[in-house]
Amino acid sequence: MRAPNDYEDFRMKVDMMLDKALTKEAEEEVMRTIEDNPAFEKMLNNERNFRECVRHSVVRPKVTPEFIQSIKEKVRFH
Repeated sequence: MRAPNDYEDFRMKVDMMLDKALTKEAEEEVMRTIEDNPAFEKMLNNERNFRECVRHSVVRPKVTPEFIQSIKEKVRFH
């Protein structure tokens, strides 16, 4: 098992990769690391599954054009 800092650093890289905040080269490095370590692959899969669950479980209210217009009008006055 790797040191806790390695785990936390990798966890941060996984989050950044899933947020599409890494360069292509950095993403490829993360994927190579995952290939070498099944525990890291499991971490990636768990994070993907969690994000997918949240995406499908959170209900976002619909915003009407009238609501948007009322906010724009309030912003203009201030």
